Amino acid sequence: MSQSCLHCALARAIRRESGPLAERGLAVSISRAEPVWLPSPGARLYRALRRLLRDAGSQAEGASVKLTVIDLLGKSHVEVTATIPVGRGSRVLACAFPRHAPGSLGRGFAEALDLS
Repeated sequence: MSQSCLHCALARAIRRESGPLAERGLAVSISRAEPVWLPSPGARLYRALRRLLRDAGSQAEGASVKLTVIDLLGKSHVEVTATIPVGRGSRVLACAFPRHAPGSLGRGFAEALDLS
């Protein structure tokens, strides 16, 4: 099973989307977070993060996009949020990435055993 670094994919996505976002007058900031290894192909992470940045850029009505990586113990996934100004408030867009390899969770539960 291959693992990919979420932060590496996020850095690449920000570099790629920073030009189009800057053309719209948007600056991207990100809060500090520890590296996170996920059991997903890097390309999948990268595409989802670019989609998040494009959506944030197209919906923002202010001058900034604030990114946060939410990596809490006990959660089944890691989340990346983009907070953007909209009207007199803000909107939070998000994408989530599972911590487990797809199809592997059932192996640990009796219900998933094939007893035939």
